[in-house]
Amino acid sequence: MEKKTTTDRKKLFTSAIIGVLLSFPLTGFIYGFSTCKDCGEGISGIFSRIFIGFVEAILTTITLGAPWDNEGGTTSTNLRFYVFLAALIFTLMIFFIRKRNQNK
Repeated sequence: MEKKTTTDRKKLFTSAIIGVLLSFPLTGFIYGFSTCKDCGEGISGIFSRIFIGFVEAILTTITLGAPWDNEGGTTSTNLRFYVFLAALIFTLMIFFIRKRNQNK
């Protein structure tokens, strides 16, 4: 019984680390992609949104969830709450997937 709880703790810990590392860039990308005001219409607008999404993904990771003001045509918003939610969702998904795969 002790061995099972130890392996579950290790899986939860590694899942939490992976979840936190994935949540910063993904949250920043979604924020940059969705809030780009200067992006045009059509194909060039999509490419602009993708570029701003990558810029915000990097900035959100560097600043730990609070990107700088007016970088890439977006306004600054405190994304830490959304990063926390994304990290929690990623952690639980990864943990339960790994636990399910172990039981097979």
